[in-house]
Amino acid sequence: MDALERLQLILQTKTVSYAEREMIDFKEYEKFIELIKQHYPLLHEKAGVERIGGYSLLFVIKGKTDLKPIGWMGHYDVVPVNSEGWNHEPFGATIHEDYVYARGALDMKGHVVALLEAVESLLNEGKEFERDLYIMLGHNEETGSTMPDSGAKSIKELLISRGITFECVLDEGGAFIDGKKLGVNGTVALIGVAEKGYLDVEIMARREGGHASTPPERSALYEVTQAAGLMEAKKFKADFNPATRAMFEALVPAMDQPLKFLFKYKDIFKPILLNVMTKNPETAATVRTTAVMTMASGSKAPNVLAQDAKVNLNCRIVPGDSVDDVVSRIKNRIGKRFTVTPINGNNPTSVSSVENRSYKTIDRVIKEVYSNLKVVAPYLMIAATDSRIYHDQAEGVYRIQPFMSIKDDRPTIHADNERVAIASYYQGIQFFKTLMCELNGVQ
Repeated sequence: MDALERLQLILQTKTVSYAEREMIDFKEYEKFIELIKQHYPLLHEKAGVERIGGYSLLFVIKGKTDLKPIGWMGHYDVVPVNSEGWNHEPFGATIHEDYVYARGALDMKGHVVALLEAVESLLNEGKEFERDLYIMLGHNEETGSTMPDSGAKSIKELLISRGITFECVLDEGGAFIDGKKLGVNGTVALIGVAEKGYLDVEIMARREGGHASTPPERSALYEVTQAAGLMEAKKFKADFNPATRAMFEALVPAMDQPLKFLFKYKDIFKPILLNVMTKNPETAATVRTTAVMTMASGSKAPNVLAQDAKVNLNCRIVPGDSVDDVVSRIKNRIGKRFTVTPINGNNPTSVSSVENRSYKTIDRVIKEVYSNLKVVAPYLMIAATDSRIYHDQAEGVYRIQPFMSIKDDRPTIHADNERVAIASYYQGIQFFKTLMCELNGVQ
């Protein structure tokens, strides 16, 4: 069986994650664990495996030195599937026109398999590592690392109890993109050096209820949606944060004019640049905290006035901002007539250095393996990963992407017809092998 067949076999496991744990079929999780035990025997022989929190996995390959270890993260759970929109069976791992179609092909079982293929291949070649190599695989990332039973959090707590700190931790979240939106004529590789914070805020209006046939001048639901609308009508202030500054400093040499000139002197032209960036949702999200209405609730009957009307604001917080600051600004803007309750809040991560050995090594290896790139740059990741919890336990936390085909197929993540190009999968294995040799050192 070759690497492609192993990828197909593992993608066929239905390791679907749900917030309602009783909905999870843990037999499929056991099937995944058994498959990697069967197909990566040298990894299990050299590292052993610890099961944490039931289904998360920790592998440790001891190195020859006392240098700080390197942590390689991943998760093998996937989001649910609406099979009606798929052209191929979502867990069939069907090969069609040089692609493998399956839920998890990109996010992120394909990434995990490429990582396991890389380390197994190096061990098969007789390689020994200078630095300890940790592989931490979570089983419930898709439902959030803040959940009480988070596998990633349980692994972290175990490692803290053992006094383990890392030179760097690597996880999903990098990207290959068309650089046109950033003024670059060519493909840009992005390394995630930070993540935005996350916050849900519930705004509630409490009014007298009653029959909808005799409504008041303003209903509770009207008032609460108007209040929440103030947050969308007037966005939070935009500015360059440390992560976006580092990104543009890396991009400037590869930019075309006139953007090259403008971003070289970005502090002088900041009002113009921020005005342009905030016109596009993707670039706007990198320079400001966002707040958007996602859910609303009122009464439970169509002819009854709501007594308690609620709207949820989902906020993503840039470095330099905080949960407390965002909640305070919302309260000040909408006034005291409403109840404002923060839910599920966590602050943005720190911004990892782009000057240390780890980042420079990742940058160099990306350029070596993906030779058709225009430029490599750090960036602020807008979504969330389990790696955010390691920023206080590592000198740097970096989010990387092994599959060049994500440049075209990123819209399939969490969507219909998720796929990875076969050639890109093999290139991803080579990328991980090269990067492991450079970061962990081999003898």
